[in-house]
Amino acid sequence: MKIGVPISTGKTQYSINSAYIDYVSNAGMTPLMISPKLNPNEVVKICDGLLLPGGVDIEPTYYNEDNVSSFHVEPEKDSFERLLLYAFVKAGKPIFGICRGFQLILREYLEHNNAENNWLCFYQHINEHSKAESLEIPRTVPSHSIEASSSLYGIKPETTGMFFVNSMHHQGVIAKLKNRPVNSAIKILAWTSIGLTAKEQANLIIVEGFRIRRGTANILAVQWHPEELRDVRLIRNFFLNQAEQEKVGVQNDKCLAV
Repeated sequence: MKIGVPISTGKTQYSINSAYIDYVSNAGMTPLMISPKLNPNEVVKICDGLLLPGGVDIEPTYYNEDNVSSFHVEPEKDSFERLLLYAFVKAGKPIFGICRGFQLILREYLEHNNAENNWLCFYQHINEHSKAESLEIPRTVPSHSIEASSSLYGIKPETTGMFFVNSMHHQGVIAKLKNRPVNSAIKILAWTSIGLTAKEQANLIIVEGFRIRRGTANILAVQWHPEELRDVRLIRNFFLNQAEQEKVGVQNDKCLAV
């Protein structure tokens, strides 16, 4: 299975953290590094799936917001990865997002599903989530707890439990549970209360993982960095179980626009 991974443009060279390439390879799949010079519609023809990796912050003015705390933004990178995202959605191919990829997918989801903005809110900064930087610990060391569904790993019947992840972000999404629509296309699979006050915890959660489905266009994203934890079980379950997921034929009318 060939998984496309977009790379970044520098002044003199293209680059990507090798952990992403190793992650896909160690999970038994073939990583293909995607240059921003390529046509997304051609990329989707040769790749079976897409991994949107971590990186710089999402540029907020594209979404008509002032930039109040988004660092090292790259609008051209955002634009190319949006095109990749929609090319794979349209083709019905699976998409896996990590950190920045998580945020890009959710920003686009909210942009095209205005009715759901009442319960999912994007924040340019959330306290207590850039642990690797603030505590000066390695990227490979877990730092804070989350609650997560066993369905992340294809484990049934579905249960929830706590485990620790490596947190390296400050942008994020907060869900207002009492405002959640009955027929929301997004299913939250991992969450935390870290960064929320005791009062806020009564109705709010910080989203750490989610799934969106529309037939075979299956999207899964997590806010932490499983590639640094070498959690190949997560990505292997998502991509390599696609054939089984397609047989189930799960449908949902709401999704990213294509």
